[in-house]
Amino acid sequence: MVAEPDHVETYWPAVCDGCGAPIGEEDHVADGDPVAHQVTAVKVLVEVTEHRRMRVRCQCGHCTLAPLPVGVPEGAFDASVSAAVATLTAARVSRRETSRLLEDLCGVQVSVASVEALVKQASEALHDPYVRILEHLDQARVRCADETSWRRGSDTRWLSVAAAIDAALFQIAARRDRESTRALLGDCPEGVIVSDRYAVYPYIDDTKRQLCLAHVLRDFIALGERAGAPGRLGRKLRKCLAGAFKIVNEPDRDPGDLTVLQADLAPSRQTLQSLLQHGTRGRDPQTARFCAGLLERYDALWTFTRIEGVPATNNTAERALRHAVMWRRTSYGTQTDHGDRAVERLLTIRETCRLQGRRLHTYLAAAITAHQHRQPVPTPLLA
Repeated sequence: MVAEPDHVETYWPAVCDGCGAPIGEEDHVADGDPVAHQVTAVKVLVEVTEHRRMRVRCQCGHCTLAPLPVGVPEGAFDASVSAAVATLTAARVSRRETSRLLEDLCGVQVSVASVEALVKQASEALHDPYVRILEHLDQARVRCADETSWRRGSDTRWLSVAAAIDAALFQIAARRDRESTRALLGDCPEGVIVSDRYAVYPYIDDTKRQLCLAHVLRDFIALGERAGAPGRLGRKLRKCLAGAFKIVNEPDRDPGDLTVLQADLAPSRQTLQSLLQHGTRGRDPQTARFCAGLLERYDALWTFTRIEGVPATNNTAERALRHAVMWRRTSYGTQTDHGDRAVERLLTIRETCRLQGRRLHTYLAAAITAHQHRQPVPTPLLA
């Protein structure tokens, strides 16, 4: 229910339910609060304005055509239609289905080619907001990072995300390498980066890094499925880390009290370290390398116990990527640089608006309007 309905209708009973006596206007004295029943309706209003540019022939014989006034878009659709197209595209609706939906819901006929042109227009309008979100995230205290594969024609590319508590930014790169990671996170990140153990992240100092414990737990589960001593070690490691998760996720725990958290996790940390040290002395080379690699960055497993606000997992980034993964599965990726940039910007603005509690279509309409009028495009970030 909404706090301020557009219309309010008031009804009084005609007869008493108890004795059957009639209730007249003189009896209309409310006994208690009214019972509110709200009904929501969707009314689609399509407004078409025809701008008639008149021609006048001067005495000199030259014919002059009146120009379009300032603020009138050069194309056939204003910012609200462009924003609707961009919103549907960000919701993983195909170009052809977007054309059909606009005609079915609004009676607006937009060809598939026009849909593509409007997506490009929206992408161009979002260039500056995209850059401002990148600059904002560079100053974030904590960022979660993750990546997934992306299709560009017949080639494999990589879609990465950096997500903070109030914004997220997506990037499509040709390779899953340290150069693209630096472009996303910076050469020397200011805050803490929460990520998995992939090889592109070790350039970040361990004091500014939190290894995702959910990924580590999956590695322990996989190790536990092996035969012999590696499997037994993996099952012990899994049990130990699962116990640590249980402590971290206690419902009555104060997330800001790191002293108590460190004390509660101390036995689990000591046990886990001992198990990993035992694994480095085992006969299986693969297991020994795995355990040695975790011990090398053991402190990065527990950064969340030292710095307030750091999560133990990069679940924030994985949630942000989930929508992008579904987009990839239904669209089969992109074909051009323009397509890559459009995906990056639409995903970035969509997720940032969600984190900011803003309506995506409303923001897109404001951004595209400003771009059409050659004015500064507003940022989706709230002050």
